[in-house]
Amino acid sequence: MATVWTFGDSFTERYSSTNKWSKDYIEWKGYLPKVYGNFVSETLNCNLQNMGKVSSDNYTIFETFCNRYSSINDNDVIIIGWSSYLRFRIVNKWNEWEPIIPNVNYLENFDFISNDTINEMLLNRENSRYIDELNNYIEFINTICSNKKIIHWTPFIDNFTKSKGRLNCFFFPHMEIIDTETNGKLDDRHFSEMGHQKLASELVEIILNNKKPKYCITLI
Repeated sequence: MATVWTFGDSFTERYSSTNKWSKDYIEWKGYLPKVYGNFVSETLNCNLQNMGKVSSDNYTIFETFCNRYSSINDNDVIIIGWSSYLRFRIVNKWNEWEPIIPNVNYLENFDFISNDTINEMLLNRENSRYIDELNNYIEFINTICSNKKIIHWTPFIDNFTKSKGRLNCFFFPHMEIIDTETNGKLDDRHFSEMGHQKLASELVEIILNNKKPKYCITLI
């Protein structure tokens, strides 16, 4: 049986009671909701390997793909949900990779770098050369996966459209978010279960019919 491999950040990761944002949503729903990987794999009658992890930067997403590449077969499906190019990572005081996300204070995790330095690095990352860097990752993955079905997408359209750079992947708009489903009870802009289901239907149509979506940053 073929496998659907999903890589990405919290927009890809399974809902989990160990993450506060998804724990609140699980409690509101009253059950464990599904994410797009579940819907895609069930529709295609495939196994699912969900490699998404909350707060992941694109370096971590790319590294995770590289670490799993040898296990991916030619008849498998690969879906990579790229994160904001503004995110990056540095090693924290516990010798672990720490994702750096705009508007988050990380001083408690570092004893060798100032918050000003982190903010300056985040400002530097607004340069479109970092989009070029991500496009190189995408081109490399497409090259080594030329005999595999692969889709690149991102939920971070605002980041990329504000830049002069153009990212070579798909964007799917109008997905319902948790804030909308809960009528503002949960202030959360992650996709709702219905949003994930709609995203999955778009992805399945691409996989089965090679259909290009109406909305994209740049078609691959």
